[in-house]
Amino acid sequence: MNKDLLDVLTAMPSFFAGYEEEKTRLPVGSAGKNAISQLTFERFGEKTHLVDVFNQQPAKIMRELYYDPYRPGLPYILYVNPTGGIVQGDRYVYEYHLKDDAEAFITDTMATKLYKMDLNYASRRTDIYLGDNSRLEYMPKETIAFANTRWYQCTVFHVNETSKLLYSDIFCPGRIARDEFWDFDIFSSKLIIEKNGKIMLIDNALYRKEDKQAVDVIMGGYKFLLNTYWYSKNAAKAKNLIEFKSVYGGSTEMPYQDGIVIKALSNSLDELKSFQLGLWGIFRKAETGTEVPELRIY
Repeated sequence: MNKDLLDVLTAMPSFFAGYEEEKTRLPVGSAGKNAISQLTFERFGEKTHLVDVFNQQPAKIMRELYYDPYRPGLPYILYVNPTGGIVQGDRYVYEYHLKDDAEAFITDTMATKLYKMDLNYASRRTDIYLGDNSRLEYMPKETIAFANTRWYQCTVFHVNETSKLLYSDIFCPGRIARDEFWDFDIFSSKLIIEKNGKIMLIDNALYRKEDKQAVDVIMGGYKFLLNTYWYSKNAAKAKNLIEFKSVYGGSTEMPYQDGIVIKALSNSLDELKSFQLGLWGIFRKAETGTEVPELRIY
């Protein structure tokens, strides 16, 4: 792929230009502000191992867990944030490599909490490289945009014909219990799927505080939004198994029937999480023929 093109597609929206010049109380790049995580997974026999790990605080993972009775060789990776949340000037950079035939599950131990930012902004860039016949189940905990937060995230998946992926996240536009709905400054999220050097899918969302007046149109009167991306030829065949009984949503096929994109809305975060776990179960059954265990976050 033309690197210049990818750089353009992953660039921050121009709205962030003014924030870039603002000096934070702890300068960008100082200790505790640059969170880096690089993970490499490789399969040996029936088990996938985490063969290369680099973490820089506040990005930290627990030791890989093998507790799945249906996939005993599948490592579960849990991220722990010792700071409790993300503040102005934080820069997160994640990079995952799944070698041929490797499989992994990645999530967090707690929600991503975006705290008030009166200077600068915070961001996270994630690049995932999936080898032949590799399979990633990536389900981070929900992202909560507190009042006056400024956030940019970009997630890029580098896939091929035989790799498989389920990525699902939930957007919470404020702490609803504190009557803080849609009071953030800006929330920007990009997801890109690049296949064999060509851009296959771009999903780009940019929400601003000014959009609150149109939030009933944007969110359809609901409070929480789920985005799920299932990359695999099996996805289209399993689409009819998805039931939107407790949530409002739908699905659409990716180009060339390479997968599906699922969107769902709800006023109940618990119902949306339950729906998300149901999608995980459908994905696992379709891709491996096995069930999913009870998800353990500790």
